Amino acid sequence: MNTRLRICSVRRLRVWIALLLIASLVVGSGADEPRGVNSQQMSAQRWRGRTLEAVAEQIHSARSDSERLEYEARRSWLRRWEPGQMPSAPADAPDESGLVEAPRIGELERPESVDASVWQSMVAMQDRLFVTDTDDERKENLPTTIELARQLEAAMSTQFADESNSLATPTAWAIAYTRYRLGRALAYRELPEVREAWPISDPDRYGDALNDVFERLTEQTKGNRREFILLQDRMFRRAGKKGRALELLEAHRRSIDPKWYLKKRRDLLQELRWDPPYREAAQLYLEAGYDDES
Repeated sequence: MNTRLRICSVRRLRVWIALLLIASLVVGSGADEPRGVNSQQMSAQRWRGRTLEAVAEQIHSARSDSERLEYEARRSWLRRWEPGQMPSAPADAPDESGLVEAPRIGELERPESVDASVWQSMVAMQDRLFVTDTDDERKENLPTTIELARQLEAAMSTQFADESNSLATPTAWAIAYTRYRLGRALAYRELPEVREAWPISDPDRYGDALNDVFERLTEQTKGNRREFILLQDRMFRRAGKKGRALELLEAHRRSIDPKWYLKKRRDLLQELRWDPPYREAAQLYLEAGYDDES
């Protein structure tokens, strides 16, 4: 009798153990995925906390106003970022309301002070510039674009000296857009695939040319204009002011084509070596249907 009781007790114990094992497997299989997600977010939160502490120290130790502004921009972005909740591009982007399109010189009335042959030459140069400087063929046509933009800017700045430092007239806007196209084309020369095909033989001369045309554009526009914001962002980026470039990008995200906003945000986060937000931004770029080959 005692033997039977012991056997029954052992059997009951084995049954309970088996049930507990099954229950633990069921619970475990259902909880593994969310636990992994939460673990990633918790890890990202810890990373953000450590990085914010480091940035706060950098702000405190900044040696110049420019350096302090850069670290403050980084802190501002990190404070807004919530791991796992990074937004994609605005659904209504790009919002082009209020933007001024590039005027076509050929559609403007020729001023009496400008010789007809000079006017037609500028019209022809701008028409060629519009044909060569396109999204699809910009990289391939950079030498032609740079030369055309240089010639057109020089001609227009000479013929319309009073308008080359304002945005008061369509002609002034045509000058500004020409400077923008020249600056953008020069900036494209720094892309790795472009430098491989067309090496920069004199980096100092190249850098001076880019900085000079950007300075002329900035003086003319008297600050940031949404039409030219991507060149401003590029100049921050190449100067190592990646936090300010990131904040400028975010401030104007509704005016920027979604692909370029998502790509530039991803690239800036990678250049900052902020791995957790970079991985999230890279995922959002892919989920939006973009890749670096398109």
